[in-house]
Amino acid sequence: MIFGEAPEHIRKRHAQDIPSLGSLDDIQLPAMAATYKVEVTEVVVPRDAVLDSSAKLDSLTEKALQLYDDVLSLPIASDDFKLLSAQLDAARTIMTTQLRVDDSRLKKRTTDTLAELLHRMNAEDAKLINA
Repeated sequence: MIFGEAPEHIRKRHAQDIPSLGSLDDIQLPAMAATYKVEVTEVVVPRDAVLDSSAKLDSLTEKALQLYDDVLSLPIASDDFKLLSAQLDAARTIMTTQLRVDDSRLKKRTTDTLAELLHRMNAEDAKLINA
């Protein structure tokens, strides 16, 4: 292959008359033959929708975090075992929750869609080469 020459699979793609993305910029779609009339009615959202529960959960989370902050702001109670137990439980719950959040963020970062896209493009090119 000479420098600047298109590889064989690219030449096959062009031979099949597959339009380039740039050629689709000025495309004109055909006019619609039929028109439809839609009557708009009032939309009623049920009260127990997902968004309502999500907002309630956010509110309760704020309250729980404030309570944990209050409990952990007190001096460590070495003589009051109930308070010490509550402080340790609050700290344990916060640490467990933070670990889950960090783990979730790490999983999101390791999902690489670009690698998957490149793999699919290579597979399609291999099909064109073998065709």
